[in-house]
Amino acid sequence: MIEIKNLNKTFSLKSSKVEALKDVSLHIEDGQIYGVIGYSGAGKSTLVRCINLLECPDSGEIEVNGVKLTSMENGQFKKIDDKNLNKARKGIGMIFQLFNLLDRSTVYDNVAYSLKYSKKSKQEIDTKVRELLKLVDLEDKIDAYPSQLSGGQKQRVAIARALANNPKVLLSDEATSALDPEATESILNLLKKLNKELGLTIVLITHEMSVIKSICNRVAVMENGEVVEEGDVYDIFAHPTKPITKKFIGSVSSLSKIDKMLTDGSSLVQLTGDDLLVQLSFEDSCTGDAVISDVSKRFDVKLNIILANVEVIDSRVLGGMVVIINGQKDEIQKATDYLKSLNVGIEVLSDAGNH
Repeated sequence: MIEIKNLNKTFSLKSSKVEALKDVSLHIEDGQIYGVIGYSGAGKSTLVRCINLLECPDSGEIEVNGVKLTSMENGQFKKIDDKNLNKARKGIGMIFQLFNLLDRSTVYDNVAYSLKYSKKSKQEIDTKVRELLKLVDLEDKIDAYPSQLSGGQKQRVAIARALANNPKVLLSDEATSALDPEATESILNLLKKLNKELGLTIVLITHEMSVIKSICNRVAVMENGEVVEEGDVYDIFAHPTKPITKKFIGSVSSLSKIDKMLTDGSSLVQLTGDDLLVQLSFEDSCTGDAVISDVSKRFDVKLNIILANVEVIDSRVLGGMVVIINGQKDEIQKATDYLKSLNVGIEVLSDAGNH
């Protein structure tokens, strides 16, 4: 478990100060894949580096694997001593965007380096390194050098190295940002595998909502050093409340095209009479096509589908449509009321009749 309470961190520059973290609190359960998303400067990398005290916060509490790394006692900030910090860090692995491999060392030596001061015998180290390389599917690259590897392979080496001391927690700081889409998918699948097989808790820092959607159970959205929205990934996708969250979700949904269509005055979204342009969201077992058909039969309205999108998030289905509802004002009102009674989310995007 990772418990973060009221974390603050300010960086002092030559002419100003930057509040990187402002009263950040998070609770991360054992075995979760927890995503932290934000644009550059949001504070997400500072946050993840505070979890293992690569960055020391100014105030607040951090507890990882039952060990308090920082605490507040009588209003005073205290940090764990170096000896116990080094011990605690063995339970926290970390991978980075640029891999941080030793260029002049082989794949084998890069992974073995983490075990250099572990007091293991040469044979034990050899066995462990080979086990780790098998785990990340790099047995055939054991004698290769980083320059001979692809970006995805380099990150697999970095992951194997991070797992050398059997950590319970793996911190990933933009670990897929430097990779192409195919390599990114491969690394994310590997992280899911490690989470499942090893029970590894993963904290994943990213600026890409597609990464969050792909593997995370929960997500915290950061902006200007603060957590502005937090919850289950599915719930955040289904019911975003903050503009920045909606923007991130729009980046991975075809429904976001409606904004450009409205701005450009596309003929597809031109309304007449009492027409209503709405975005509908369908959760779990609610089937969009069936609902659309049912509404058209029950009420004297026509529903013209402009855009449609279906996501599978954390093994649950989330559907969305942008539709024009055409008909008389009272019939449109009855239709929208009926949709709401079925727990269909409705957001009015444009209203020809000013309902």
